[in-house]
Amino acid sequence: MSVDVKAEAVIARPRSDVAEIVFDPKSEVIWIEGMKQVFPQSVGNLSKGSRLERRGIMAGLEYVSEVLVTNDEPEKMLEFSSPEPFEMKIRYNLDDVEGGTAIKIRIQSVGDVSRVAMPPAILAGKVREDLEGSLKKLKKHMENGHS
Repeated sequence: MSVDVKAEAVIARPRSDVAEIVFDPKSEVIWIEGMKQVFPQSVGNLSKGSRLERRGIMAGLEYVSEVLVTNDEPEKMLEFSSPEPFEMKIRYNLDDVEGGTAIKIRIQSVGDVSRVAMPPAILAGKVREDLEGSLKKLKKHMENGHS
């Protein structure tokens, strides 16, 4: 069984403002649940080919991961691959909606998650909690004027 988790939120700010935070690797510790440290390996905002090292806790699992941006569309979409805490694809989508910006995040496991010492359904639930927590933090940060 695999993990395929989605979460979304609407943030009452223009897409360019949301992208300014979401596409800036130095901002990840502000809004990503469990993110302890981020070390960008390239300058500027995230785009295809960008690499970063993330250190944190996801779904209760401590990890250090070399993350690669595999695809991007400026201010609209980022796709990542990450080998830790389990091999996964991550996708962020930003869309203009009435009243602000819809942000959608999807995390999909790639291959087997059996090396993680918990059943896939439990892992997926914990990943979903982390994603929802991240979006709540981002919304609070953005809507309280701290961009």
